[in-house]
Amino acid sequence: LITVSCVNFQTVWGDKAANLAKIKSHIEAAVAVGSNLIVFPEMALSGYECSDECEQDKKPCSMHHNAAELVPGPSTKAIARLTKKYSIYVVLGMPERDKNNPGICYNSAALIGPEGVIGTYRKLHLGGVPPVTESICFTPGDTLPVFETRYGPIGILVCYDFWRHPELSRILTLKGARIIINSTAVNFGVGRDEFMRVVAAANATLNHVFVASADLVGKDRNKDFMGLSTIVGPIYPRLAPVLAEAKDREQVISATLNFEILHRLDELSHWKQERRSEVISREFAKLLMQRSD
Repeated sequence: LITVSCVNFQTVWGDKAANLAKIKSHIEAAVAVGSNLIVFPEMALSGYECSDECEQDKKPCSMHHNAAELVPGPSTKAIARLTKKYSIYVVLGMPERDKNNPGICYNSAALIGPEGVIGTYRKLHLGGVPPVTESICFTPGDTLPVFETRYGPIGILVCYDFWRHPELSRILTLKGARIIINSTAVNFGVGRDEFMRVVAAANATLNHVFVASADLVGKDRNKDFMGLSTIVGPIYPRLAPVLAEAKDREQVISATLNFEILHRLDELSHWKQERRSEVISREFAKLLMQRSD
């Protein structure tokens, strides 16, 4: 069993110290209800939206590049003191500075646990203009790690990677992940609440995993974000039920997950063994060759 919390988090745009103080407060609140793993949204440490020069001058965002930190760095080390004190794990969305090239920044989610700072997942797919300026500000990641924890392996994705690229959740599952974390920033739009529920449920059901998605809420810089952080789990053959869901305000939601459910599902459905990996790999290879021509 593991108790997971997702935080509907409203940033103080560009104020890393204020956000870190709020993050610590939410961690304390989640610990009070017994959480073992606490998930924060995309760019919770700094704020999500870029500053004006990104779109106007096609230059990297000064706010994010000033806020970016090495990992380990000051903020992740501060969180690590809490994760060690309470013997918990935290996933924190943040701008990460490259250790070899300070001009390169990533849109990252850091994993911090009782043993300290474990590592980061760097967002693979960056949105372009319009509607967002990520591709101007950040460098995309190029790995898809699965992180070992005392609760087993977990996978982490960031927003666009989760909502529009389902093959990433499948790969993480095949690499052993039993929980897929989505650190996200979804702003208001018609039908997006239903889209978020359905995609999270589909990922959980198709892959026999639990999904924990944490979203920003309220006004960041100019945009208003949805909230609706969600924890879902599979019940074969239905779409996964919502185990916990936040509203459109800042709050912490929690659910206790039982991995035995996943083991029973794997006994009922043998999709991993029956998957035609050789055919799928061949077809992906053909697509890559077509793109290179």
